[in-house]
Amino acid sequence: MALSLLPGGLSAADLVEHHLKVRIDPAAGTISVVDRLVLPERMRGKRLIFRLHPALDPSANSGGQLTTDAPGHHIFTPDDSGLAPELSYHGRIHDPLRDISDSPGRAQQVTRGQIGPEGVFLGGASLWYPQIGDLPVRFDLEVTLPEGWLAISQGEAVEGEPNHWRESHPQEEIYLVAGRYSRYVSDAGPARAEVWLRRPDAALARRYLDATEKYIAHYGALLGDYPYAKFALVENFWESGYGMPSFTLLGPTVIRLPFIIHTSYPHEIVHNWFGNGVYVDWAGGNWSEGLTTYMADHHLREQRGAAAAYRRDQLKNWADHASGGHDFPLVEFTGRHGDASQAVGYGKAMMFFHMIRKRIGDEAFLAGLRGFVADKLFRRAGYDDLRRHWEKASGVDLKPFFRQWLHRTGAPRLAIDDIEVVEKKGRYHFTAVLEQTQKGPPFPLTVPLRFDFGTKQPAVTKLVETSQRDTAMAFNFDRRPVRVEVDPEYDCFRQLYPGENPLTLSSIFGSDEVTLILPANAAKPLRDGYRALAEQWVRKRSDRWRIVTDAESKALPDSGAIIVLGRANRFVNQVLDGKTAEQIVGNDIDQANDSIVVTNNRRDRPALFIATPRPAALPGLTRKLPHYGKYSYLIFKGDAPTIRMKGQWPSAGSPLVRDISARAANGNDEIPAIVDD
Repeated sequence: MALSLLPGGLSAADLVEHHLKVRIDPAAGTISVVDRLVLPERMRGKRLIFRLHPALDPSANSGGQLTTDAPGHHIFTPDDSGLAPELSYHGRIHDPLRDISDSPGRAQQVTRGQIGPEGVFLGGASLWYPQIGDLPVRFDLEVTLPEGWLAISQGEAVEGEPNHWRESHPQEEIYLVAGRYSRYVSDAGPARAEVWLRRPDAALARRYLDATEKYIAHYGALLGDYPYAKFALVENFWESGYGMPSFTLLGPTVIRLPFIIHTSYPHEIVHNWFGNGVYVDWAGGNWSEGLTTYMADHHLREQRGAAAAYRRDQLKNWADHASGGHDFPLVEFTGRHGDASQAVGYGKAMMFFHMIRKRIGDEAFLAGLRGFVADKLFRRAGYDDLRRHWEKASGVDLKPFFRQWLHRTGAPRLAIDDIEVVEKKGRYHFTAVLEQTQKGPPFPLTVPLRFDFGTKQPAVTKLVETSQRDTAMAFNFDRRPVRVEVDPEYDCFRQLYPGENPLTLSSIFGSDEVTLILPANAAKPLRDGYRALAEQWVRKRSDRWRIVTDAESKALPDSGAIIVLGRANRFVNQVLDGKTAEQIVGNDIDQANDSIVVTNNRRDRPALFIATPRPAALPGLTRKLPHYGKYSYLIFKGDAPTIRMKGQWPSAGSPLVRDISARAANGNDEIPAIVDD
């Protein structure tokens, strides 16, 4: 088996072993380490250059001498003793949490590393251990902590020593997480399942242990044996959603959301095959998030019969957040930092993998994934490695498909024209032209067409391969088809038509230009709460997100999206076209307890109305509403607030659905050519 090359011509066999003895004082925020390094054969006896956190002051215990050429950059010069280098260092690590999200109302907090009374979070970015280039590592890690504290890392805990961890597989970095944990363990599944909670909760732990066993067994059958000895759910001391090799670090609120165990949690387990099992070759883009999304989030919805709706949501999310000048090629995605990057790196990439599966078939798709994992496990890989394994499994040349979809921006817009159905000798001959009407060049696509026959006879799906502006199609049937639908299940990454794309909150939150209108005459507690909401949402946006009051505005703005806040706002009737929110939603509202959120098209521009009688509900609405982007209307109750009702406006029809019955053929069905606007 060929070894993947790392920078500097070093191969994956060039592991650095760290034998770490660590003492942590959370109250003081300090760490003390003795690290004995076992170097690759080719590096022994040679000068060693490494990085370490600037606050850590290292010294050499054996094997040579240490000099520092810049803060955090050190040189180890070996002596003639032949002893392995052993370093000691001590210091304080505390990088404050910082928000890197560019999304209104959302926070994505990160830190390079923290040691404190709340807990310990250290990883490669913390530089808490000597890092030699980007060589892979394996380690033996013994941690001394105050009584009642536990530490977790990759690998397996040494029997009888709960704070002693070993990992023999090549790793990209070493994690060290610690806190006051209650630990729950199950050995019933293919790998050890663990749950680490900051406050005891046996019932919650049991649900996660059972889910861990189920998902590891399920994905092991699909992708090959689970790569690690354990998978642990670990509760973090801030809201996070990290996936590390063999464990995930989730925030205290996230863990307790009832849907997480069926959505985000399996996503983190699947990362142990993709991203934390086979590592990302960052030079060619981060493929792991999109593939993990496809094999976790999409796959589980597919089992419930909800995959088509999920794919449509991803297309809408891209349209709302990335299509308006924020799109970028898949090969440039490295990680999520806001709605646009998520729409591309997760959603568009997920659709890319779905289109490959549709092109080569389920059997070849899964066989290619299993071959990819077996070949590249614990090594770096890129899109080309995936392509080669799918080509081997299917016999299909995927180079043109990969080249177009990985390096281009934008999306195709499909249309169907020149439809004709001719009966001849009891057979029905269907002809039409499938068009790509976007401004840019055509994309390679496998487009499903579904034909309905107006009887109990099942529908028939035909696949059309196209990579041209216009593709002629011809099919023969024993019965007359009465309707044809182009891509009815949203199997292609493409632009949606308005009828397929109902107005939702993400249409507003994804807008580059938004005016938030406050009610000047609302009671002061509500007025202050609405202003706090508006300021929180505007803080991360451009200067084209602005706040005004209804008293200083003579009319609604004539451009951009609109958010009208409060029932006392004088623009309520205009933004809701003279109707009440209750009439639009079609549901009774408890005027004393319910908060209502309603979208509406205002002269073809997205508008949002938000109103609550309870000032205490506004901080929760500020935080929660950006997470309900796929909904058109919402009703919350109480101060928490708690969701009571949610929904999406029905589709208004699509030009990709055509009536081709005999009635339509007699002139009752117009089939307009559709061009990109």
